Amino acid sequence: MYGFHNRGGFHTPPWADKLTNYYWVIRVEGRDKVKRRRYYRYVEKEKLRLAEMGIHQPLILATCKYLVNLSVVSGNKMHQIMTTEVRQLTFDFSAKNFSI
Repeated sequence: MYGFHNRGGFHTPPWADKLTNYYWVIRVEGRDKVKRRRYYRYVEKEKLRLAEMGIHQPLILATCKYLVNLSVVSGNKMHQIMTTEVRQLTFDFSAKNFSI
């Protein structure tokens, strides 16, 4: 069968809008090495900015892997990481954890 096919259709988180745009340019302008390298530098800066904002590192990496080729496998991995609780970024405020 010819034509377009469904590539998964996973939605990226709202914080990944810049990454989505950068990876789109990398995919479209793949032959222009100078532009491709420039946008990979933009991606690295954006990943650093997102990590400094406190977004979980494996989620950033899974989102980037999905945006590289928009495959179903990497989309499933991104969705799985998005739905699991991040223990590093959670804090239990119950009284039993505090000593006064």
